[in-house]
Amino acid sequence: MLAKEPSVRPLNLGSRIPALDGIRGIAILLVMLFHFSYHGGMRPFLFVDEVFFAISYIGWCGVDLFFVLSGFLITGILLDTKGSNNFFRNFYIRRSLRIFPLYYGVLVLLFLVLPRFVPLSSTFHSLLKSQGWYWSYLVNVQIGFDDWPRFYAVQHFWSLAVEEQFYLIWPVIVFLFGRRELIVICLACIVSSIAIRGGLLFWGYPVAAFVLTPARMDALAVGSFLAAMARGPNGLGSLSRWAWPVAGSAAAALSAIILWRRGLYQHDMVVRTIGHTLLTLLFGAVVSIGITSPKRSAFERIFSHRSLTSFGRYSYALYIFHHPIGFALAQKVFSARTIPAFMGSQLPGQILFIVVATGLSLTLAWLSWHLYEARFLELKKLFPYRLGSDPAAANNLAPNYVSNS
Repeated sequence: MLAKEPSVRPLNLGSRIPALDGIRGIAILLVMLFHFSYHGGMRPFLFVDEVFFAISYIGWCGVDLFFVLSGFLITGILLDTKGSNNFFRNFYIRRSLRIFPLYYGVLVLLFLVLPRFVPLSSTFHSLLKSQGWYWSYLVNVQIGFDDWPRFYAVQHFWSLAVEEQFYLIWPVIVFLFGRRELIVICLACIVSSIAIRGGLLFWGYPVAAFVLTPARMDALAVGSFLAAMARGPNGLGSLSRWAWPVAGSAAAALSAIILWRRGLYQHDMVVRTIGHTLLTLLFGAVVSIGITSPKRSAFERIFSHRSLTSFGRYSYALYIFHHPIGFALAQKVFSARTIPAFMGSQLPGQILFIVVATGLSLTLAWLSWHLYEARFLELKKLFPYRLGSDPAAANNLAPNYVSNS
């Protein structure tokens, strides 16, 4: 008797995919937990502190999940609109309207406005001297070869540089090659990223192995691979069939690394080589499960939960704001170390810091979205996405045009 094919709910072109917003919400919550735990400065004296610290530290991998989502969504848009009029113009303008206003608005405040009103530290002066790397979206290159900046409140902008470099180059690749060739390119990117990270580590550039785009292309390529596969003859079925086996295998391998290396540390050489690829495979499987789970299934309800989708909707502003907010809160207001310990544990102070920093970040992100970003997003209607020369392929899966493009 033949095995029954997994049930996959149909998606229509142009529809919203709440599960993707929910997965994006998980990504930003992981990153915020990691950075706020760092800024909070808790010293893990007790076992419960150590457990919390170990869990929160894994949050750095939320960036890998962001990369997988970006590869999936952007490649989906490009494949679906390939061959349409103004293919490049519409894509680049819509990306610019989504990304540039907030990013460059923050840079204007940081580099042009703030120095006029606030006394500057020596570390901030060092940041001003290197501001050209931020304006040009090349700060990941500077960090890769000059190490992390002394003023670290905006060091997380390296990942925005990686994504912008991807947005610049990837449309050309999608335009030049067919879907099958693109799948091969994605697989080559996954393999070459491991080799590039290994080479950079061998030659003494560990930070470059973490922040340079060629070294992190495996995450973007996994997402792009999923988008290309979903538009093949089997559509979403091809993703549904392999999602759980890949998730299980990647999770098992990562668990082995955690036991072997006593944690999943971003500076560990094993993690910086094969570990990143295993994470991207796991996250690629999570994305596949999120978009193929039957309606009202447990996973569909989790990924589409309002609390997660809300964080996902404001994730871009949250990502930009949360690090400076955590930095300023710890420097000027309080940290876990300034709160009296409870029964020898600094965990209550750390949790309080995380809650306050999250609330401030979410409030600022909400204001940014409704009072500032939305004004620019309204202009995207002047540059609508249109189906390309192969609308049948596009109908296999709907990219989240409304909230992510």
